[in-house]
Amino acid sequence: MRELTVAFQKRDDLTTEELRDYYHANHAPLVRELPNLVGYEVTFPADPERSPYDGIARLRFPNGAAMSEAMATEAAAAMEEDAAAFADTETMVQVVGETTDLLE
Repeated sequence: MRELTVAFQKRDDLTTEELRDYYHANHAPLVRELPNLVGYEVTFPADPERSPYDGIARLRFPNGAAMSEAMATEAAAAMEEDAAAFADTETMVQVVGETTDLLE
C-alpha cells in the first residue's frame, strides 16, 4: 500500500474551528475525487496548542503506480490548489511511503 501523508499548519487568519469546517466541507470532497484512492483520513489534534501541526491527512493507494496516476489528474491539481485556502503551504510536510499493517 502506498501512502501520502501530509502534515500542515493552518493559515494565520483562520481559527481552528474555521480550518476544520473548511477542510470537511470543501477540501475533503476534492480529495475523494482522486482516482485509485482506497483510504483517506485526517487527524486534527485534540489539543492544538500542544501540536506542531493543525492537521495530518493520510491518503492511501494500492501501489505506487496507482498513486502516480492519481496525482497526475485534474482532481489532484484542484486538491493541491485548494490547500492554500486553509493551510500555510510553507509549513506543509509530505511523506510518501509504503505502509504495513502491523496488527494483521
